[in-house]
Amino acid sequence: MPGKCLVIIPAYNEAENIAGVLDELRQVTPWVDVVVIDDGSRDKTAEIAAHHGAVVLRHPFNLRYGAALQTGFKYAVRYGYDYVIQFDGDGQHDPANILDMARAMKDTCADIVIGSRFVDNKKHTNWMRGLGIKIFSLLIKLLTRQDVADPTSGLQLLNRRVFSFYSRPNQFPVDFPDANVLVLMILAGFRVTERPASIRERLHGESMHTGLKVVKYLATMMYSIFIAIIKGRAYRKVLAVNAEGSHSR
Repeated sequence: MPGKCLVIIPAYNEAENIAGVLDELRQVTPWVDVVVIDDGSRDKTAEIAAHHGAVVLRHPFNLRYGAALQTGFKYAVRYGYDYVIQFDGDGQHDPANILDMARAMKDTCADIVIGSRFVDNKKHTNWMRGLGIKIFSLLIKLLTRQDVADPTSGLQLLNRRVFSFYSRPNQFPVDFPDANVLVLMILAGFRVTERPASIRERLHGESMHTGLKVVKYLATMMYSIFIAIIKGRAYRKVLAVNAEGSHSR
């Protein structure tokens, strides 16, 4: 992949997982830089990440997953990166998928490449979350006319146009940046594609999508999708006006 590439890893209490994640990234994709956003962890996540060669940015307390990602986007903008990869710190993502995602971005000229658990029609999650994913996929299809098999995947490759947009104030949700963000981006004119990705079982710790958290997640996402519809269409109009203005000069 030509240009500078940054892997952004949001991490909250991932001391048992983060070392293995960083070592595997360094072995499989030595050409990327890595920043770990320690989101107010109460364990040794930050210290272990730094010891294993990552740049570590620390939140003083837990600001939530989306806020941690946005800190990474701002870092990428500040230091002139061309691409970023969203990558989880729990060991579930496989860095071997990154090269295929990079090829997909080059071949399709996509702005966002999603590492998908479902584009190959295989099952990789529990039934309750799987049901929610199917509902979100259907909503995205109805609202944008685009098929997205795995709108909740945290494994994504973004170009500079996308992460620069995400880095702006109030453009990225602090809690669950999933299907709602994709609706916003597609309606705003960004190009999204998917590639199959292998997602592994978490070895240690607790997922943020367990128990009653799933119910809260589903409710929050439905509301956020409604807001994304309004913002996406408005943003597309702004882009169109700006484009017309530049052509008329």
